Amino acid sequence: MIERYISLLAQLKKLSQDTELKVLEDSADAFITDNVNFFTKSFMITLCAYLESYVKDLSMLFIDHINIKLADLNLPHNLVRWSVLKKDKLLEFNDSEYKYENLKIKIKKKELDEFISGSPHRTEVLFRKFGIELYKDEKFNDLKEKINSIVVKRNKIVHHNDNASDLSFVDIEANIMVVEEYILNLNEIIKSKF
Repeated sequence: MIERYISLLAQLKKLSQDTELKVLEDSADAFITDNVNFFTKSFMITLCAYLESYVKDLSMLFIDHINIKLADLNLPHNLVRWSVLKKDKLLEFNDSEYKYENLKIKIKKKELDEFISGSPHRTEVLFRKFGIELYKDEKFNDLKEKINSIVVKRNKIVHHNDNASDLSFVDIEANIMVVEEYILNLNEIIKSKF
């Protein structure tokens, strides 16, 4: 899965570089030169979309992995539910609450949507729900503010119609490199839990 996102980031970087070259040409197309700001804003939005999509896919990959482990353990749903809810007696369950099946994490990809964000702070909260302490990873902490500034810039563009006139193709390429380093690190952290 990570390979797909690294490829997407490489394609976005190439597109940014190619667009910048077209802007710098002596006989540059007016359509390109007149819309530089549109292109840089679009690249930022796309970059953050890739980041959010990666976080969502990584989350589902983790859930799927946990379900594989749970299937091997054959844990009775009712017993685990009783323990988690701390009921004094199993008999306090309503008849409709009994499930004669093994425990399974029943979170679907679509259900993750409200928890998914490019924001490293929200990503940190999401992975706490999975029992993963991202905040203890030095590299995650080193990249957190860089990623946050990228996401904040994207949010200003999308939600506040920021003209992003301070955003250059060089900035886009630097941001792509930061996001790549960040997702590679997330990948390592999560895969270490497998």
